[in-house]
Amino acid sequence: MFAMSFCPASAGLYFGSLIPLSVKYESRVLFPLLFGVGTALPVFVFAILIALGTRAVGRAFEKITQFERWARRVTGAIFLVVGVYLSLAFIFRVL
Repeated sequence: MFAMSFCPASAGLYFGSLIPLSVKYESRVLFPLLFGVGTALPVFVFAILIALGTRAVGRAFEKITQFERWARRVTGAIFLVVGVYLSLAFIFRVL
């Protein structure tokens, strides 16, 4: 059912050709079972790939978060130093 919801053509193949074949060859379990495994296998493989990719993205996000803490502090310090310098040079004309 999961595979058929993503690809309506699977429903057509299942009800239009597989059910008549399974009735003709008296294989009420084997053909539908093979069809179900065959259509679910690609979905299962892509789900695993997405899960592994999400895990890698999560690890990268943790590293970026650690870097961001230091980057904010350094950027803030640079802005403060440049702001004080520009204020002393152009507003107060000290430098």
